[in-house]
Amino acid sequence: MNTDDDGNPWLAVIGRALAFLCLAQADLRDKGLASQARFLEGLGLRRKEAAALLGTTEASISETLSRERRSTKGRKRGRPKRTS
Repeated sequence: MNTDDDGNPWLAVIGRALAFLCLAQADLRDKGLASQARFLEGLGLRRKEAAALLGTTEASISETLSRERRSTKGRKRGRPKRTS
């Protein structure tokens, strides 16, 4: 567990607890791992901390986010084809 500059580990515990409560309040607990991880990283948690909060590994989150990026990258954007 990381501590802040004052050496107080409770601030880190309180921060993680608040992040988890925000995740639950945003109704993301029943969503996929990628959505939850992105949300927690957006709140400022490191990927390792987000993984511990979600009960998974850092590598699992990285792979899930990578697969999601690859799957959306190849999608068509909805622009009509040009006919000349």
